[in-house]
Amino acid sequence: MSASSENINDSVLPLLLQNTDQDLFTRLNIGVIYLDEHNRVLCSNKVLSDLTGFTAEDILSPEHTEPDFSSREDYASLRDFFLSSQPLGKNGKSRKFRLADKHGNLKCLMCDVFSFPDKCKSKCGKICIIRADASQYTYENDYSFDEDKIENMYLREKVLSKLGEKALSCNNINILMDYALKTAAQALNVKFSLIMELLQDGKFLMRYGYGFSEWCVGSALVDKDLGSPSGYTALIGKPLVVDDMRTEDRFFIPRFLHEHNIVSSVTVIIGDRSYMYGVMCIHTDKQRKFTEHDVNFLQSVANILAEKIKLRDSFKSLELYRNLINQSSDYIMVLNAVTKKFIYVSDKVFQDLGFTEAEMLDQDIFDPGCFINGHDMHELIGNVAEDGDLVVEFELLAKNGLLIPVEISFSFVEDEGIAYIVLIGRDISERRILEHAIKERAKQLEYSNEIKNMFADVTSHDLIGSISLIEGFAAYLEELETDDEKKHLLGHVVSSTAKLKKTIDSAAVFAKLNCASDMSIEELDLRLLYYSALERLLSKVSEKAINVEFDCPRQCDAHINPIIEEVFYNLLSNAIKYSPDSGTINVAIKQEVSKWKVSISDEGPGISDEDKIKIFDRFRRADTSHKSGHGLGLAISRMALKCHGEDIHVEDNCTGVGTTFWFTVTVAGMSES
Repeated sequence: MSASSENINDSVLPLLLQNTDQDLFTRLNIGVIYLDEHNRVLCSNKVLSDLTGFTAEDILSPEHTEPDFSSREDYASLRDFFLSSQPLGKNGKSRKFRLADKHGNLKCLMCDVFSFPDKCKSKCGKICIIRADASQYTYENDYSFDEDKIENMYLREKVLSKLGEKALSCNNINILMDYALKTAAQALNVKFSLIMELLQDGKFLMRYGYGFSEWCVGSALVDKDLGSPSGYTALIGKPLVVDDMRTEDRFFIPRFLHEHNIVSSVTVIIGDRSYMYGVMCIHTDKQRKFTEHDVNFLQSVANILAEKIKLRDSFKSLELYRNLINQSSDYIMVLNAVTKKFIYVSDKVFQDLGFTEAEMLDQDIFDPGCFINGHDMHELIGNVAEDGDLVVEFELLAKNGLLIPVEISFSFVEDEGIAYIVLIGRDISERRILEHAIKERAKQLEYSNEIKNMFADVTSHDLIGSISLIEGFAAYLEELETDDEKKHLLGHVVSSTAKLKKTIDSAAVFAKLNCASDMSIEELDLRLLYYSALERLLSKVSEKAINVEFDCPRQCDAHINPIIEEVFYNLLSNAIKYSPDSGTINVAIKQEVSKWKVSISDEGPGISDEDKIKIFDRFRRADTSHKSGHGLGLAISRMALKCHGEDIHVEDNCTGVGTTFWFTVTVAGMSES
């Protein structure tokens, strides 16, 4: 309300504000002027100035208003009308006046004057109501105000206010629905009211009813289509008024309405077309012309119920989410991104940390004493804001001083323009224990490998030293010996010691490969490694007159360890060993996308399918072999290639004679490492 510039009676104004529902006039776009017992302006509402552009004193001035020509009677101005003893015109309708605004435009006003309501303690003075000319509306009588209508509108506003309060306080939706139907029927002075719920199968069910027979409630069904008043209202999304169902030919009237002799009705939607609960209807058993105020009131009741239903469904979903969250074994916390204060903490946090909800929500995440510690939170929140999400390990400080290691994921979530930071933490105490155990086990394994490697080095060094001494003395005695038989025996000793030295060398290499998890990788030319291995075997090649053919590109750079030379050596040695005299060995290096494929083929007796499976095991050879050796070469080759992430393969030659061994390594420049 806005007061006039003079004649303000401070004791009367509060009385007016307490006993008149000002929101009613505002929603109906009605201007109000209060006059005291001396016809002086006490106050007026804001709608008055919005509607006319003038103050209350200007409107009452004869200079600005004059009677409408179509209703000229006894009053020269609006002020004369307000001061008259007869508040209404002789025909019982509101008085029309014209108002010339500051720009010279004419506005038509509908005016009424009433005494203060009986409920006011002070009955002196008048209430002057100013409205725009409403003659364009269908229900003309609805806009002619009298004291009964004022009282009726006041009552309806109180009903809506009380229904809103009950909707907020009542958790039982059934009680609220029954209350709404009863109060709406009484306020509108009708005999029947009902609520039809829209079911999933597309039909309406009378879920609640007032004034109807008991058998109708919970059983009466109506189709959702244009053939029924309920379906029509739901489909168009607007209120429907039926003046006389007896002559209505647009709809099929349900049987239960006929049985109750329903004549007139109003149907409004509960919710909207995107979130519809159903429809609300009022009915009479006598013909009645419902006004627009009646329809608006019923729609207001339906809107209150719709909001309550949405709120109930939201609470159901919220309660479900809360239960699911509290069943989780994770720590879930939500921060307001602006205030950086906790607004939600799951029960798991309270249980494990020992804080109360009040103590937890009062914590400041930037406070060094906060239960989350271990990082600079200012920097971390900044990183989350920049990257969107982040996973960091923290320690949660319990109330008793216990530290709980956790892994927390931070993420930003926005809802209705408000940003939140969601923290989801997981207890990693068991993981920390396992990680510690793994580290300890790794140290033990590393120590064991070092011992194993040292043992292999010491053993091979000592054995080779002793064997070399035996070999030297045996060779010396062989040179001195003149007896052919003894000389032959000493020759066997020399050759056996040489084989033993080779076996020890191979075993030492294999032992080191078995623990080379961090083998160094270099860029080397496969051709050079091949030539180096072949040079070591030239004497054997010459002895058997073997022909070695080599096919490769000009450059074969690969990411490998120099031990690949031992692979070449072992495969060539086997090929020479099992090839016939004057046979041919084919060696080829070809590029296949990002790999070099190395193949070595011989013309030997071949290997059975049964033996192909086990020839790569230590100290295992093909059963058909009658050649010398200890079965370590292929095992060493496979282990060397496995350290490169590769493997060695064996297959029969396509000619049906001999065997092919092949392996692959990474082409230089084609690997990330």
